[in-house]
Amino acid sequence: MASRRPLVKAFAEKAVPLAEGLRIVDYCLCLKGGYVVVEGPKGKALGFAHIPHEDLHDLGEVRRPRLEEMPEFVTDLNPLNRVLGVAMMNAVSQYHLDATPGLVDPYLEEEPICLVGNMGPLAEKLRREGKEVWVFERSRELRWRAYSDVEEELLLPRCRTLVITGMTLLNFTLDRVLELSQGLNILTGPTAGVHPALVKGSRVHVLASMKFKIEVAVNHLKRGGYISLAIHSDLGVPYVVDLRNT
Repeated sequence: MASRRPLVKAFAEKAVPLAEGLRIVDYCLCLKGGYVVVEGPKGKALGFAHIPHEDLHDLGEVRRPRLEEMPEFVTDLNPLNRVLGVAMMNAVSQYHLDATPGLVDPYLEEEPICLVGNMGPLAEKLRREGKEVWVFERSRELRWRAYSDVEEELLLPRCRTLVITGMTLLNFTLDRVLELSQGLNILTGPTAGVHPALVKGSRVHVLASMKFKIEVAVNHLKRGGYISLAIHSDLGVPYVVDLRNT
């Protein structure tokens, strides 16, 4: 039986033509996340991806990023190569993206609201508002007031609004989450900086990420920081794209 192509590879394949005329001018695998900066006639853009520490291992060689090899990078056996692959895809996406600033809050109405990935500040905000919130987390270290991702099989079909971390692009779980979902699917976070044209038709309904201030974000990452849309408003401008309207 032929293996199924992960969604992230399909997204990266669509990104390759968008990389024409662009070149990588900086990249780093920092403590909490990796970034790639691309440059073209219109200037520079930064793409980011969190590092999935729970999935790291020492098998395979970490390679120098190459834009034409994005589909291979995002499905590489070494998680750090996948980080670079998603960061490249996001950098190319951000170079071409013209999004209106905005927040995801207006979309968080129908309950239960399920967070795939423990987005603590968002979960607590929704709980304070009296909303029914179910949180799922893959990493044991981050599983505070959250179910394991094992319980997604039981509960995701009952969710009316799914806020899905961009980390699902790195661990190939986005495909299954979307299969299970019967609600509104919001792909969000700094790792979800993919261009709307790449995810159109995938059952992702809304994209929410950040247009980065390159120098500020790079300095933050090189000092070992992580990035949260809810906390780090100084690193860029949050935006929301409703794919149902495009």
